Amino acid sequence: MSDSELLALIGNYEKSALGSSVSVGPSVGGNIKPAAQNMTTLELDRYNALNAYFGRPLGNEIEDRSQVVLPELRDTVEWIMPTLMEIFVGSGKPVVFDPEAPGDEDQAELETEVVNWVFMKKNPGFIILHDFLKDALLLRNGYVNSYWLKKRKTAVESYTGLTEIELAMLMQTDDDIEVLEQDEKDELIVGPMGAQQTSTFDIKIRRTRQVGEVKVECVPPEEMRVSPQARHGLDESPFTEHECKKSRSDLIEMGFDADTVNRIEIAQPDWLDLIALARNEVTDELSEENPSDPASQLISLRTVFIRVDFDGDGIAELRRVMVGGDKILDNDECEEVSYSYCSPIRMPHRHVGISYYDLLYDLQVIKTTLFRQALDNLYVSNNQRLAVDWKNVNMGDLLTSRPGGIIRTTGAPGNSILPLSMPSNLMQQILPALEYCDLQREMRTGIGKDTMGVDADALQDVTKGGQLASMSAAAKKVQLVARLLAEGVKDVFQKIHNLLRRHQDQQMQFMLTNKQWRNVNPAEWRERTELVINVGLGSGTREEARSNAMLLGQAQKELAQFGLVGPKQAYATFRHITHLLGYENATEFAMDPDSPEYQQYMQQHKPQPNPQVQVAQIKEQGAMQRAQLDAQTTKMQTQGQQATENARLQSQLVQAQASEQSARLQAQAEILHSARQGGADRDIQMAQMQSQEMQTLIKAFAQVLAAQLRQDPGANAGAMMNQDVSEVRNGA
Repeated sequence: MSDSELLALIGNYEKSALGSSVSVGPSVGGNIKPAAQNMTTLELDRYNALNAYFGRPLGNEIEDRSQVVLPELRDTVEWIMPTLMEIFVGSGKPVVFDPEAPGDEDQAELETEVVNWVFMKKNPGFIILHDFLKDALLLRNGYVNSYWLKKRKTAVESYTGLTEIELAMLMQTDDDIEVLEQDEKDELIVGPMGAQQTSTFDIKIRRTRQVGEVKVECVPPEEMRVSPQARHGLDESPFTEHECKKSRSDLIEMGFDADTVNRIEIAQPDWLDLIALARNEVTDELSEENPSDPASQLISLRTVFIRVDFDGDGIAELRRVMVGGDKILDNDECEEVSYSYCSPIRMPHRHVGISYYDLLYDLQVIKTTLFRQALDNLYVSNNQRLAVDWKNVNMGDLLTSRPGGIIRTTGAPGNSILPLSMPSNLMQQILPALEYCDLQREMRTGIGKDTMGVDADALQDVTKGGQLASMSAAAKKVQLVARLLAEGVKDVFQKIHNLLRRHQDQQMQFMLTNKQWRNVNPAEWRERTELVINVGLGSGTREEARSNAMLLGQAQKELAQFGLVGPKQAYATFRHITHLLGYENATEFAMDPDSPEYQQYMQQHKPQPNPQVQVAQIKEQGAMQRAQLDAQTTKMQTQGQQATENARLQSQLVQAQASEQSARLQAQAEILHSARQGGADRDIQMAQMQSQEMQTLIKAFAQVLAAQLRQDPGANAGAMMNQDVSEVRNGA
């Protein structure tokens, strides 16, 4: 696809886009824009909303009558804005990243700190949120642009008295350095080694370097063009465009070709755009600067995100096209649309929502009309008129008003002066109508007496439960608006996280809320989809949350007596209370039980034991030792008695064994005697050998048994004897 074909496609999308000034769709108000151009319905609503916010004339004013305008829209928006800002900024962290896997808690908390730091510190986060939410309340949608700004930063630097080494170190950088002026001087320096001749340099350079950072900007809704096919998020829209004005110098610093930028025509002034004029409150803002310096002149820059089959593969890809005037400056495929949006009252299946202007403009017109009539009636009542016979009344006396003044007449005054009857006072009839309009406003927006401050007299006949229920219902309506607006804030923080992951190629150093400095590398982060938005606390529930936290602390105090609450649980409650009180860093007031500081403190401040407790412990230990000694003495006595009894039994057993062996020897002797008588020499020899072996076994058995009895007097003698006999036999 050629550049001309791409520009033609962008032009077709612009003609059908929401909020486009070149739309070919239905339009109204043929004489509103200059050159008799029509305005679309969305443009006209934005124009009227800004006029209603500033309380400008309605267009139905009558000469010599009251022309006051009640700014109902502005009052309501300014009442709800502090509540919304407290909801989003009061917690300190508008968005929190939830852990997405076990062990991911610390990393998720660290990334939450970094992204909130980039939004609130590196960018004017408070102002961005304020304008983002206010645009949505007034003009149906708010827009924020989150992008990675990479530009050339140029600065002129001057140095004097540099040595050769210092000059070499100055020039050894990755920046582009251009020497503008240089002056070398020879100086005689007297030092410990004597006088030395040296050279110094005075130098003036221009340093140019590439810098990159995350930029977040709130975009005026009238500068946005969105496809009617857009539904929930702009990433799904086939066409999104932002048209703004940039100086030629800014575009060149962004890296665009200088010759191409210088050939682009100057953008048309703001006084040709009625919505831009409607934003101006003072006439000083109507003046248009037209500097003669070409680098400072403003030109039109359109940032277009379009889904188009540019490479001809049959699949439409998302591309970012930068158009300056009628020339394409850049055309790249991209990952996502850099713009986020929000709406206070969402219209299902549509991109454009409902604003507070749509809810309150009819009430503003009604209240303005009623109030004008009441003032007109009051003016007439305070300026009574007279019918006089000018021939019989001294007109000088009549026109001179002074206390006790006399009006001279010819004849009876009643025949010459007649007071005209005045209309009755209409204020008593108008006030109920105004109160009814206030009731309608409260029902539509939740902003009323319950949320703006309640009259003490109004609570005399109202129960506490009924009043709390009414305030809760109003707070819920505000919280629903906050929750819908929070979806846009969530998308902004998601885009900041993605930008840091893709473009931040150097480590970032920043300070955590606990006053600790950390170095982080966003390139190592994972893609996150679990985001939690801190919109749970509003103006009506923060006090309730503090009371609940105090009740939790009392409950933990009761449980601590049973050992169910430790330092870690108590610190968690304390950190929650400090957060509700508006202090983000709890470690400024108490030590974290998991911190090294707390561990060191506990080692240095070990609690001293109570002397009375020590005495009681010593007595208890002495009693336990005496009881153990008595038990051991009794056991030893029992073991001694048992050993004596075992020795007696073993002695008897030995005697019985000896008798048995004696009988065996006697039997063997008889066998030997018979063998001798039989004259068998071989049998005699065998009998003698068996007799000697038996005697050896008996001696060995007696020795082993005696040794074991000496070692363990309380052992079972019978079992030992059987075991020893088998061991002796095996040994033999």
